[in-house]
Amino acid sequence: MAAFSQFYNLAGRNFAMLNTALVALLPKKDGASSVTDYRPISLIHSVAKLISKVLSMRLATIM
Repeated sequence: MAAFSQFYNLAGRNFAMLNTALVALLPKKDGASSVTDYRPISLIHSVAKLISKVLSMRLATIM
């Protein structure tokens, strides 16, 4: 919800926050202790994708 409120507060100013890349590490097995026990997941532009999906779903009901 914080990402959506930040997006609406931008009001056409700085959209650089939408152009972010995040990497999350998910454990491959229980009790992961070293870096090789984790699987990296890329979340490139995930905020922009989420906002566009929500906007398209809202517009679909209007159109």
